[in-house]
Amino acid sequence: MKISKTLVESTRLREQARRILRDHSFDSALTEFQRGEFSLDMLLEELHIYHAELLIQQEALHESQESNELSLARFIRLYENLPLPTLLVSWQGRVKEANSAATSLLKLNRQLFSHLANPHHVPVLENAFQQARTTGKAECTEISLHSAKHGTVIADLMLIRLPGPVGEDAEFVCTIVDQTERIGREARYQQLTAIMSDIAYSCIELGDGKFKIDWMTGSVESLTGYALSEVLAHGCWSFLVIPEDMEIFNVQVLQLKPGETKTCELRLRHHDGSLRWVRTTNECVFDFSKTPARRLYGGLVNITEQHQHATKIQRLALVVEQSPSIVLITDLEGNIEYVNQCFCETTGYSREDVFGKSVNLLRNESTPAVMEAEMWKLLRNGQSWRGEFQNRKKSGEVYWEQALITPLRNEDNVISHFVKLAEDVSEKRLLSAQLSYITHYDPLTGLPNRTLMRERVAQALIIAAREHHRLALLSIDIDNLKFINDSLGHETGDRLLQAVAQRLRMLLREEDMLARLGGDNFVLLIGQVRQVRDTAGLAERIQAALDEPILLGENQMHITASVGIALYPEDAETTDMLINHADTALHIAKADGRHTYRFYTATLNQQLLEQFQVEQALRLAIERQELVLYYQPRVNIATGAILSLEALVRWNHPEWGLVQPGRFIPIAEATGLILQIGPLVLRQACEQIQCWRAEGVPVVPVAVNLSANELYQDNLAQRIQTIVHDTGVTPADLEFEVTESAAMHSIEKAVTILSALREQGFSLSLDDFGTGYASLSYLNRLPVQALKIDRSFLAEINSAEDALTQSVTIVKAIIGLGANLGLHIIAEGVETKEQRDFLINHHCFVAQGYLFAKPLPVDVITPLLRTGNVL
Repeated sequence: MKISKTLVESTRLREQARRILRDHSFDSALTEFQRGEFSLDMLLEELHIYHAELLIQQEALHESQESNELSLARFIRLYENLPLPTLLVSWQGRVKEANSAATSLLKLNRQLFSHLANPHHVPVLENAFQQARTTGKAECTEISLHSAKHGTVIADLMLIRLPGPVGEDAEFVCTIVDQTERIGREARYQQLTAIMSDIAYSCIELGDGKFKIDWMTGSVESLTGYALSEVLAHGCWSFLVIPEDMEIFNVQVLQLKPGETKTCELRLRHHDGSLRWVRTTNECVFDFSKTPARRLYGGLVNITEQHQHATKIQRLALVVEQSPSIVLITDLEGNIEYVNQCFCETTGYSREDVFGKSVNLLRNESTPAVMEAEMWKLLRNGQSWRGEFQNRKKSGEVYWEQALITPLRNEDNVISHFVKLAEDVSEKRLLSAQLSYITHYDPLTGLPNRTLMRERVAQALIIAAREHHRLALLSIDIDNLKFINDSLGHETGDRLLQAVAQRLRMLLREEDMLARLGGDNFVLLIGQVRQVRDTAGLAERIQAALDEPILLGENQMHITASVGIALYPEDAETTDMLINHADTALHIAKADGRHTYRFYTATLNQQLLEQFQVEQALRLAIERQELVLYYQPRVNIATGAILSLEALVRWNHPEWGLVQPGRFIPIAEATGLILQIGPLVLRQACEQIQCWRAEGVPVVPVAVNLSANELYQDNLAQRIQTIVHDTGVTPADLEFEVTESAAMHSIEKAVTILSALREQGFSLSLDDFGTGYASLSYLNRLPVQALKIDRSFLAEINSAEDALTQSVTIVKAIIGLGANLGLHIIAEGVETKEQRDFLINHHCFVAQGYLFAKPLPVDVITPLLRTGNVL
């Protein structure tokens, strides 16, 4: 093929233009121009064209460079922000670069790539790096690397060799995939799978509504306790359902139609006999693999724990709803979200009335704003508040609440609500105020009681000690109030005490204080005493005020009072001592005949101390059986024959010796110990009678005294009958003596009680006759067989000159009265021959006294009983 001349020339010109531009010289071009090989115009045109091409090429090259720089910047940014951790590793195995993801994930303080791994995986990384150098690529999985934040990262690594510039070593890019979380999830999943009790199964219908399981997960054993083979052997798992839930199972499971899916809850019987709650979801489809039949796909989930939890929640909700305490829940702004039934019953608001409303709906204006602010401050700081405040009911009535308000936190431990547990304490506060009044004041008279009086005395003593002045404490006791209560009733006695309190109030000064300590005992505290005789004058005014008749309805009462006085600082310096010493003085005033007053002295205190010691020793004596019986004969004073005995108690103290009755019997009666001594005396007397009978000693009736306290005990006759029955004596062996004053204390009761004893066959006698208040009508009603003349009348009969004395007249009258009424007469305290002769001359032939025999112990009286005579 021929090349045209124009193309050849054009080529030559192009080459010449390139040479000129390249060499920056026209020398060679001038030579050829001179030889006429090309024209100048043509050369210039080629130069222009070639220069333009060069400019275009230069511009394209510049654009390509900018594009490369932009791509490089984008790559660097992508590399740096890539979420996949990436490293650049040198040919020598050193980490040269790391992107931000790698920096956040790994601990990069080690230069060697292989040392990024934990020691046991360092060799694995070294081998992978050598493989990448040889083959250009290497992978390793689940390598344990040093973590930047915590101990270890489990990761998959890939190494890829990058080609380097000619003459330079290649580099490696390493990508890291963090598998720590995935592996953790897999481990948890494996653990859950190992312990899970959920079951999946498939079963096919056999006919007649029966199904056979053809596939089931092995977790059935953990749920039911049955091995999978055992369940499959039953054909269906219906045998696990308890009878009470079989209807649910049939309807919700076995009777499903193709295309239906149902969920229900059932109870299964575990192999160990316990119950399991399950939620079963079943789907029914048509199976056309063989003969068309229904197929069930289902699953069973163990919800026993959830069911129990739900049951607990229901119970808790029921407890809260039925709680006797107010329960109220608000949001953080105090808007009500829940109230229980007790709240509605207490406040009168229904739930609809208060839901969404502020608790200020209940607020009473009397609640201090400071207290309310403090409460909200504590609650919002997560602390509980406890206290009492007033709220207002729907009716407007104000009531007191005792409340505990507690912040309620959600699962994120953030306060979400406030819960109030409260109680209406209005009645309790009222009762507390009443109790406080009762604690300090006597309900009958409205006067301060012992507790408040002690406080006031203590305060008065402090003031008196500071101001150096005298105090006086007067203990006042109404004489014979018991007689008024017994005769006119306790209601009259209470009205009398109120009248006494009113009269005593009229004697008070502003600094004085009157209190009732109990019963008929009043105490008057005189705040300032100038002279002791002023106190005596006050005691006299008290007695004069109470001497005036008191009119109670139709009854005009005449009373007297005894007063005991103790002074500060002469008699006492403490509250207890001052009160006790005033009581001591009062006891002496009453012992001196009542209707008088006495000051405290050390001698009086010593007497009371001795009485206290005797009381305590007597209590021990009863326990230690130190009480013994002595017997005094009743004799025929003409012949000396022993007719009967009177049993008299004596106290044989291990240190004091034989204690006389006059020393301990009054204390026993005052303290109530006589109620323990009386039965002991009766039992000892009965046992002694039986002992004499067993020894062949002639037995005579034994008289036992009944004190006033014993006489009016409930079921006295029954108690006596029990002792008599236990010891084997007969009623004929015993006689009971009752003093005239005891019988007259309550004549109606005395008649009833003594009649019961008489009906049982016991003999009865009236002791100390003539000293009391027995009228003939009363005497005629009492079922006694004998009267005992008091020794005080016989004591004045010692000679013939006494024949006209009043005592002689009384004795003659008693003897005559006994003869007329058919009663036996017994004289007490016969000590002289003149007294015996007087009795014989007046036809009284039975007596006892020192003239015949003193009270004698058993070993002395027994020989006399054998002889039957004291002469």
